[in-house]
Amino acid sequence: MRGELDVHIETARLHLSPASDGRFHIIDRHSRRTLGRIALRASRHSRARGLELSYAVAAAHRRRGFCAEAAAALVSHAFTAGLTGRVYASTAWSNVASRRVLAGLGMQQLDIAMLDWESLQGEVDAMDAEDLTPYARVEYEIHREDWLALRTPSTAARPA
Repeated sequence: MRGELDVHIETARLHLSPASDGRFHIIDRHSRRTLGRIALRASRHSRARGLELSYAVAAAHRRRGFCAEAAAALVSHAFTAGLTGRVYASTAWSNVASRRVLAGLGMQQLDIAMLDWESLQGEVDAMDAEDLTPYARVEYEIHREDWLALRTPSTAARPA
């Protein structure tokens, strides 16, 4: 994944970060400003096979489709170039926008995992402890075969 991806991205360009291991900057095509980042790389905290997708866009540029567009381009490149057979990601349960991006890619929800209580100390006081839903992590994945099936026109016979 060296240099810019050779795919048409309508609103942004993906520029490889210096000394990158799969991290790209999302750059506005018109203003040339960095809007955020996206990465597709081997996870440093999981032994799961496949590449982990992560992304972030500055608050001022959210809800404009930059993450969805960049993620689709990067995942498509990874699958069509044969770089991986599986892409996975996780997000906070409360991050509805990110969950929509992942579902829009065709990813399937695998699991909901709570963060361990020790990691939440200091962030959650005892009064808020009855609802830890915002601290849950939702895990998603998609396999290459499923990605290609979603993007391949159906060859089923149409009624005359």
